[in-house]
Amino acid sequence: MRNGYDLGYDSEPERTLLRRRREARRARQAELEQQLNMAANNEDDLNTNNNCVTLGQYINPTAESCGSTIRRPAIQANNFELKPSLIQLV
Repeated sequence: MRNGYDLGYDSEPERTLLRRRREARRARQAELEQQLNMAANNEDDLNTNNNCVTLGQYINPTAESCGSTIRRPAIQANNFELKPSLIQLV
């Protein structure tokens, strides 16, 4: 004991560190899930009670609005030629 504090002896500090990190990660994940659930419940309440739409709801894509609008252009030529003047040697 130094200065009246019992610091204790940890025979496996690496294992203790990993355990504490794992516990902290699980606590953060549980808190994040709780916040997400609360946000989803609040969003559902807003949609059912007021039919209000927030700006974030316009930004976030939904399954109905995710259509592919990118299309490959049709290529008319069947053969391609690279001119030697286009190739630069370093």
